[in-house]
Amino acid sequence: MKVKYLYLLMVVATLCSCAHALPYQSSGINAPSSWGKLKDLTISDENTLGEQQWWKYFKDATLDELIQQAIIDNKTLGIARARVQEALANVAYGNASQLPEIDFVGQPQRGDIAITSRKPVGIIEGQLQATWEIDVFGRNLPRLAQAAEIVQYADASRQAVLVGLLSQLADGYFDLQDDKMQIALTEQNLKIQQKTLELIKAQQKGAMASDFDVERAQAQVSTTEAKLPALRSAYQTALNGISVLLGANPNRDYDDLVQHSLGLQPLDQNIIVAAPATVMANRPDIKAAERNFAASISNKQYAAKKYFPDISLLSYFGAEGISKATPIYPWLASLNIIEPVIDFGRIRSQINVAKAQETQAFLSYQETILEALQDMKNALITYKNEMVRNQLLRDSVNQNRRSETLAQQQFKSGFIGLLDLLVIQANLLDAESALADSDVALRKDLVHIYVASGGGWNIAS
Repeated sequence: MKVKYLYLLMVVATLCSCAHALPYQSSGINAPSSWGKLKDLTISDENTLGEQQWWKYFKDATLDELIQQAIIDNKTLGIARARVQEALANVAYGNASQLPEIDFVGQPQRGDIAITSRKPVGIIEGQLQATWEIDVFGRNLPRLAQAAEIVQYADASRQAVLVGLLSQLADGYFDLQDDKMQIALTEQNLKIQQKTLELIKAQQKGAMASDFDVERAQAQVSTTEAKLPALRSAYQTALNGISVLLGANPNRDYDDLVQHSLGLQPLDQNIIVAAPATVMANRPDIKAAERNFAASISNKQYAAKKYFPDISLLSYFGAEGISKATPIYPWLASLNIIEPVIDFGRIRSQINVAKAQETQAFLSYQETILEALQDMKNALITYKNEMVRNQLLRDSVNQNRRSETLAQQQFKSGFIGLLDLLVIQANLLDAESALADSDVALRKDLVHIYVASGGGWNIAS
């Protein structure tokens, strides 16, 4: 009968040791129905594959290749993966701690002891020891639930690292393309200005241009040429940054890969934008904040459970023998119960600490949601305004190109002076440079839209 009671106690304790993570915790913040007055946007409640692999929208094979390598080799992402494995190991340890711990202790000896009439004898002692914390009152359930929630938090944090990595890499790549275009534009305009300088020098020989004209044209050539070292430095710096994101030594040369890329491809103006509710559901930083809040609730529950008794079972069975003597088989089974009686407020203080941590986690959860909605709204506004700016800059470049062509013809015919030609050429360079910057900014703004909606967290990595 006693064995049956012990078996029943073991079954109850085992059932009590089963714990699961808390379900989704509401933030109390409702998602807005739309993104306000931003029209001409296709809003989708679906988390489509296109949103997850948003970089394919740019139709750039080089960017695709870089992203695949970064997903495999990036060190920060590797650290995030290792943290998930650490959290899983902690869960396994916690579950194992709910089961008995059984140890074998053996102690063979040989010596001369008084009870053997001063004759050396062999003594062998061995015993199995078992200790088990019987969690009848579920003291450890909140702790096990917290461990499971920390796993979910770590995985959501890994997803957030992945989204951030994709954003950093795409931004760096487009910055690299911008530097590449700026260098090409500057070199192109430098050649035009050098031809103009040669023309001025030829006119000087024919007394059709003064020394002042030559010096002014030479000054513009020098000013334009002085831009190249800074642009090349920015290009190399961006290249080194991409190397680190790819988990490679900055000395590794990715220049050939970038130089042979097709450059910026035309954008499809009809983009699909995630609805506010979809953004709140997909953002991994929101998921991480919610799981952190859930873990704080479990931590508070664990602190409150410390008022319950701590019950543990202690037992051992062994064998002891002396040479030529009959062995004996000692055994023991004991039940230890520890119940807090007077702790001078220690448990209450721990509960208050846990409550304060829960409040912090909840407010952080709410703040994360508000910041996520702000990120998305800002990204949409910036993208829409940059589209308008980009079209105006494109018109400006076309107008300046036509103006520069006419100015060259009129200068050669003597209808305008050198100063007019130099000003028009400078205006063209500024307009082309601004358009190149805007083309890149437009793509980076689009990246920020997809990243702000949590795009990229669910790709196979």
